[in-house]
Amino acid sequence: MKWNRTMIAFSVVGSLVAIDAFAQLGSIRGKLVDEEGNPVADAECTIEVAGEGGRRSKTKSKKGGDFTKGGVRPGMYSILCEKEGFRKLPLQTQVSAFDQANLGQHVFYRLAPGELSESQHARATELLEEFNMASESGNDEETLAKLMELQEMMPESTEVTFNIAATYEAMGDKENAIEKYTETAEANPNLAYDSWLAVGEMHFKDREWAEAAGALRKAIDIKAVDPVVMFSYSVYSANAGDALSAKTGYEKTLELDPNHALAHYQLGLAAVSETESDVAIHHFEQFLSLAPDHDQAEAARGVIKALKEGSQ
Repeated sequence: MKWNRTMIAFSVVGSLVAIDAFAQLGSIRGKLVDEEGNPVADAECTIEVAGEGGRRSKTKSKKGGDFTKGGVRPGMYSILCEKEGFRKLPLQTQVSAFDQANLGQHVFYRLAPGELSESQHARATELLEEFNMASESGNDEETLAKLMELQEMMPESTEVTFNIAATYEAMGDKENAIEKYTETAEANPNLAYDSWLAVGEMHFKDREWAEAAGALRKAIDIKAVDPVVMFSYSVYSANAGDALSAKTGYEKTLELDPNHALAHYQLGLAAVSETESDVAIHHFEQFLSLAPDHDQAEAARGVIKALKEGSQ
């Protein structure tokens, strides 16, 4: 075959143009280290032309933490470095023809304890939705399974632990519920009050008076503002045989709610046992003025009558 000189000449010129264009390409270089200055290897860095969204290339950091990418066209580039257990590291640089854009050394921060990666966060969001659906449908076994998976991802989350305790309680698993409520109370002051109330309620249901009073005592030490809680603590203490704590609790109940009829009634009984007739009459009269139709009203009237007749 006879070669056409014109075609050969065109081919040579085309080759020269291609070589010239390649020669104008630049490169990108950088180094990744952790907070202690140790090199971070095997981080994946995605290099993308800024503002274009489409032309991408990738490279990985080597053992010494260095990453390089050659054959890069001139322009502004966004670089995103990622590795499991680290926060994403966004970088940016300008690449010039025939030159290397040296990003220098950058700190690749590790995720803090309990901090989720992007993929973990996405899964946690799914789990929360699945947990809510299972909880609303009353499927305690499924609810617990979702919470346990969440706890593996977020072991420091006391909110998850609290919900695990509540699920155990709903399932009738008292031992595990108390363990998880106690764990929550000791780790998170903001959830301690509600946790100790729940523990007290479970002990109360089983008539474990001393344990119930002890749990409510811890709740009251955190926040003594609810007369209902204070009165319950007093009743549990009385049933546990701690008359002094019970009386003190009834008095504090009245400080929180002066119109708490049953606190007056109980203090009337305490005064009778201590032969303080005037104090007993006062509390029983207050009780009757607040709850004249209560089941114990007739008994209170009888005690008042007997005390008054006895003092004559």
